[in-house]
Amino acid sequence: MQRRDFIKIMTAGGTTLLVPSALTGCDTKQLEALEGWNGPSSDQQDIRILVLSYAVLAANPHNKQPWLIRMKSNLAFDLYVDRERLLPETDPPARQIHIGQGTFLENLAIAATHYGYRAHITYFPQGMYSNTTVEVKPVASIELQADTQVSQDPLFDYLLQRQSNKRAYTDRPISASSLQQMGQSVDLQGYTYQFTQEAALREPMAEQLGKAMEIETAGVARHVESMWMFRFNDEEVERYRDGFSVANSGVTGFKKFMAETFFLGTREESFKVDSSMARAGIDLTYEQARSAAAFGWLISKTNTRLDQVKIGRVYERLNLEATRLGLAMHPMSQILEEYEDMALLQRDHLKLLNVPPGHTVQMLFRLGYAEPVIHSPRRLPQDFILG
Repeated sequence: MQRRDFIKIMTAGGTTLLVPSALTGCDTKQLEALEGWNGPSSDQQDIRILVLSYAVLAANPHNKQPWLIRMKSNLAFDLYVDRERLLPETDPPARQIHIGQGTFLENLAIAATHYGYRAHITYFPQGMYSNTTVEVKPVASIELQADTQVSQDPLFDYLLQRQSNKRAYTDRPISASSLQQMGQSVDLQGYTYQFTQEAALREPMAEQLGKAMEIETAGVARHVESMWMFRFNDEEVERYRDGFSVANSGVTGFKKFMAETFFLGTREESFKVDSSMARAGIDLTYEQARSAAAFGWLISKTNTRLDQVKIGRVYERLNLEATRLGLAMHPMSQILEEYEDMALLQRDHLKLLNVPPGHTVQMLFRLGYAEPVIHSPRRLPQDFILG
């Protein structure tokens, strides 16, 4: 299969194929690795496991699920970064990994309200470490406290729906009021939420984001790191319960079968930076970026580990609010990656966004309208608990 054929399969503009109905359904929904998106088991009584069941559904880089939990009591536990699940090539300072700690905490806090609890979160209880290391210290201590006065967070209803929708979006515009409502719906905690729907800015941004994917892919170690997280078929999804697959771009049924059977090839082949799969990933990124109805981004004045975690909480709420509003949302983080090859393009990008000197764009994402995709897999809550 040629690269252009694969792009047709992966995007909404692809040719419709007439195939038996048995091959067109969203068959991947039945995978055990996706059962977490149905919510916790009805017979689960441990409040810690109940809230963790929602926390592990949080957005996180490359779907690494880089979380570890150490239980302390019936109502208390600590959250650590899983240092075996870092991204040293594409996220060398582990900034995005720590944003993923914040998304986890936000889901957890929201879920606690559903069960009549408040989650009291203490950040870095043993001290915050620098941006050059990931120490064996908890990112947060969490204590759950029953409270008959607590009201369910209105975003709880969207925890099982939230996703990073990787489809090419439709050309339907987003109202300015919806974009503003997203920002007004969250406590920005001193951080800045900005957005644009103006073509004069969206178009050069889209080209920069595509170029960023070219730069990431051109580095062998970076490309291999990403390909290790790609799941080539349902068997791999079930085995690893992490990463991403073509189904997360909206490809199901016969189209999914065609992509997995005739295009993807082997993992070893995919490691080549000049492979058809690598080039297709670049082309798809351009398609995704150009289809955005709007872009949004979050800026911090400082860039500490605490900033990164707190930004993660803000981002997760924005994602959930977008879900509530019927918007598709997808982070496009390559251009924010911090290694030498990206520095020049990143500088031009920050200039385009008029980011003040010394400030950090922590998250960048596209927004639009699209049909939902298959959720990404998740490991079981107990898989995150330290012995």
